[in-house]
Amino acid sequence: MPANRSVLKVAIATMLLAVPAALWLGGCSSDEPNRVGAGLVDPTLDQVLHTVSFTAISNYGTAQVQDAAVPVHRQQVLYLGNQNGVRSRVLVNYDFSNIFTAQYPQSMFTAENIKSVKLSLTKLSHYHGLRRQIADGDTTYVPSGQPLDLYYVVQQASAPFDSTLYAGYPGPAPAVGGPAINSDFLESNQTLEPLLRLYEQDFLDWLTAGQTVGLVISLGSNSDDGLIGFASRELLRYSELDNVTVGTVVAPNLVIEFQDSSTANFLLKPVSDTSTFEEVAPLPGNRAALEDPDARMVLRTCLRSYPMFDFDFATATLPHDALINRAVLRLTNDVDSHTTPAFGNSEAIVVAEIDSTKLAAAPVTMTPTELGAASYVITGQTSLDPASARHLSFDVTALVQRLVNNVYVNPRAIVLAPGEDVFPTYDIVAVDPDFYFDEFRFFGPAAPDSVRPTLVITYSRHEERMGGAK
Repeated sequence: MPANRSVLKVAIATMLLAVPAALWLGGCSSDEPNRVGAGLVDPTLDQVLHTVSFTAISNYGTAQVQDAAVPVHRQQVLYLGNQNGVRSRVLVNYDFSNIFTAQYPQSMFTAENIKSVKLSLTKLSHYHGLRRQIADGDTTYVPSGQPLDLYYVVQQASAPFDSTLYAGYPGPAPAVGGPAINSDFLESNQTLEPLLRLYEQDFLDWLTAGQTVGLVISLGSNSDDGLIGFASRELLRYSELDNVTVGTVVAPNLVIEFQDSSTANFLLKPVSDTSTFEEVAPLPGNRAALEDPDARMVLRTCLRSYPMFDFDFATATLPHDALINRAVLRLTNDVDSHTTPAFGNSEAIVVAEIDSTKLAAAPVTMTPTELGAASYVITGQTSLDPASARHLSFDVTALVQRLVNNVYVNPRAIVLAPGEDVFPTYDIVAVDPDFYFDEFRFFGPAAPDSVRPTLVITYSRHEERMGGAK
């Protein structure tokens, strides 16, 4: 091997010296170009290329990806609202057993001293219903497309919630002990940091009892539809928030303002919080479910569900001597549905191959690490907006070449996934796929021809053209 390296170094050095001389000699020539090399490029290549499209999907299933270290009640975002058949409320527990300090002694917490009690929430900036717009030096706010008019309803739970009941989804619907305990439940709130007015006497009663109190936050029926994300007590990615006031506790917290304006507000942080995800519409889980033209192949984050499928090559019209030149997977995301459109924040889509025998056991539950071990990345795209990215194309030439050449012992399927940590090339954002709730909703094989999943293969034949990738 060392001798081979020496010979290689000499050869490279000789070529490097020869290149300038060749360029100088070529530049000095005044001869007309001759036909040396003519015929090496095949002018008829485009005449021997063939194209065939496949739209028949033979198998379908979903991969349910779960991270045991991040159950629902440990997620960084609390989801409130209703969208595409997913309904969630927010539960918060507060411990009143030992809140008094030297700065805030028990004597301060009286009806005469307390001016107001409010429940503070902090939206992630992506969910702000208004977008800042600057034109000619003037700043205005226009609707962003996110839910804008929200009517918050706060109720006391019959008992503090048990975190262990909210590890997965759907979670149990909480029982409440009475009507709204915020006086502004009939008022529309468009702010990025809602401050909901609670009744002071309820707060004093909680202090007297000295126990843990659970609150249930929901949206009134007059609220705009949509799922809205708020900071939880687990939030680490403060970059996903707008500029919040210094000293703000971003998790749902109680803010007690005193009559004496010189006294700083008392903030009571929650001891636990969670989204309920009490209703989660089922997604198509097998090939038969896709026979419905309205069914969609859904890539969903937060409650992670990734579609897996393979095309029916048994109906293929590929000749036995086909040389695969290119293969493109075309998908159409349903952004125009009036009832269940795609939605969410920008996300990557990774196209990976996976052992298609897993489809027989679908839905398959696996960890992110198991997904990475079971799949092999083919290609992907980043920064895709679910609400606007309609037509998507992915180069899957390498996969089809391997399939046609019978490289695999087991058949291979395609899995569509977001930018998980196990796909580092496409994991370019600061948050993991359990953070934002996104849905890409791809048309299925029963949809009209123009939007159904299609595998377009361009090939040539040995008998028509020698060479090429096989």
